[in-house]
Amino acid sequence: MRHLLLFAAPLALVACGAEISQPSGDPMPAPKPIASSDKPDQTQKRPDRQVTELSGSWTEAESANGQRLDYTSEDGIVAVSLTCQQPDAFSGEGGANALVLRRTFEDDEAPNQIGVLTSAGNGAITAQLDEETGEVTGIFDTRSQAARALANGKGNLRLVAGQSEYVVPTDGRVEQLVESCRPPIEAVLEGEAEADADAEADEPDDETSSGS
Repeated sequence: MRHLLLFAAPLALVACGAEISQPSGDPMPAPKPIASSDKPDQTQKRPDRQVTELSGSWTEAESANGQRLDYTSEDGIVAVSLTCQQPDAFSGEGGANALVLRRTFEDDEAPNQIGVLTSAGNGAITAQLDEETGEVTGIFDTRSQAARALANGKGNLRLVAGQSEYVVPTDGRVEQLVESCRPPIEAVLEGEAEADADAEADEPDDETSSGS
């Protein structure tokens, strides 16, 4: 018990702010409370999203590999473009169309996706930044949630890249481009029928199953 009291005494002195001596005889400074300025700042907020409402118009534009729509601001800058990209020679037989969305970007931190927000729902497109052109580009499937949101949305179309959001009015031509880029329903039904036939062919018949 005596040993425990001797061990606890220096700790009690330290807690009270007193100085205790080291084995060498020099006084040992008492620990000081952490100043509020040294504590991590818990009040830091994420940077606010920069919302830019663009006034302009959608127009059809020339494209070497498919249909394209550009949204040009009143300043004459193409801020957003949507392209129905046809499969190239490297896509192989049965290659499908894809949608390509581009929008300008000026912030420092490169985003890795474009968020699509409309009255019909929200979608996310995996994207990358082209530093030479200053555009964020994303390629996505014509049957994806982002494509459905673009085709069915009314009112404003919101495109988010990083902390930068563009607000542009949607247009009937956007829906027409998405719908025309999708494969015909006949081709979809035919593909599903072929897949079902292949699945049935792979299934063992009753005689083979019973014989085994």
